[in-house]
Amino acid sequence: MTTLSLSDRLKLDLRHRLRPMSGRNPDDPHRTVTPLELLYDLTYVIAFAAAADELAHALFIGEVGAGVGAYLFAIFGVSWAWLNFTWFSSAYDNDDALVRVAVVVQMVGVVIFIFGLPVSFEDAAHGASPNNMLLVAGYIVMRVPLIALWLRAAHEDPARRRTSIAYAIVIATAQIGWLLTTIPGIPTGAVITALVALATAELIAPVVIERRYGRSPWNAGHIAERFGLLTLITLGEVIAGTVAAVGALVGEQGWSVAAAAIVAAGLVIAAGLWWAYYLIPSRTILLRWPERTWGWRYVHLPLFGAIAAVGAGLHVAAEGVEHQELSLLQITLALAVPVACVIILVFLIWSVLMRSMDFTHVPLFLCNLVPLVAAIIIAAVVDAEAPIDLEPGGDLTALVTVIGLVSLSCVIEVVGHELVGYSHTLRAAKRHLLEPEIDERRAHGSSFDP
Repeated sequence: MTTLSLSDRLKLDLRHRLRPMSGRNPDDPHRTVTPLELLYDLTYVIAFAAAADELAHALFIGEVGAGVGAYLFAIFGVSWAWLNFTWFSSAYDNDDALVRVAVVVQMVGVVIFIFGLPVSFEDAAHGASPNNMLLVAGYIVMRVPLIALWLRAAHEDPARRRTSIAYAIVIATAQIGWLLTTIPGIPTGAVITALVALATAELIAPVVIERRYGRSPWNAGHIAERFGLLTLITLGEVIAGTVAAVGALVGEQGWSVAAAAIVAAGLVIAAGLWWAYYLIPSRTILLRWPERTWGWRYVHLPLFGAIAAVGAGLHVAAEGVEHQELSLLQITLALAVPVACVIILVFLIWSVLMRSMDFTHVPLFLCNLVPLVAAIIIAAVVDAEAPIDLEPGGDLTALVTVIGLVSLSCVIEVVGHELVGYSHTLRAAKRHLLEPEIDERRAHGSSFDP
């Protein structure tokens, strides 16, 4: 075993000194997330939380369509900027001073983007486009440093120069497009159409670039860890948001059955969704089949937004109890819909990753949705008969019931995966691992009996 000298240790600790950006080892099984990347991720989760707060406010005042539209726009902007830097950092991050400065500049862009969110939601509520100059300025500041980083990679890694230059050109072109959508006087419909076209082009471009010019040296295992940690931190933000919202409720009314039920639901839902997500062996499978990273990563874009929206739903529940201005059905939909979206997306991530589907998994998936549907039906029936009294002394049985049913769906998700999904995952993984050996034996004309 080699013992490092004090000088060598100091060099490792001071690795932020300028170093060549020659590309990381895409096959390194021990690649891990750096503290710089964690700091970067925390900033983006704050943006998720800010967008979720705006969504909760929009749902509370009845601006559902506009709020959801502005939220989807915001989540795409934040998620896509994060994903693009994650892709680059997995391939070229050397944690030197220039990279650190570029990351800090991107974090400044996130803060600017957050300050543009209230205007975005307000504009959407009045029928205008959800983008505004402040929001787009933040988005551009998030993206422009990545152009410089890709150009630096093109200069210092000649073997992959065309790939790096192509990424830089696409990002620069896209930013010009985003900026042009802020020109005053353009009809809202035209702006939204242009935004959808820009988003679609940006989603397609990385696949085209790496198929045509070659793969950048991203590490599939590292990417799996980055995505998993952002999911984890976003779930943690759900708990933090729930505590803050219920704290305001308790400060207004004191502790009540409703407040306790919302806090318990937040903890159970966050823990259940965390458990279910980490039952997926993403790192193991992606290290073995890196080509599956593409579809797997794109499913995460709506997943981040759906998880943050769960926090918005819990916030709406607390606001509804505090102000008694929402129906039981409105509260239930605000919570049940994002939970259902997360469950569906976790199932989709598993399917894309494992490239497997059988009828033993579908009933489990449907069972997860049954309590959510039951909660919505109960809320609709109760509202049709008579609005419930959400005062501390009122009958909160129906509210506690629907919140409990939403939480139950996450419990079923975990128990079902442990009892059924786990063995199904093992069978699917073993089948994939055996496929190369089966194909090799068939190629040589020999039989194979698994």
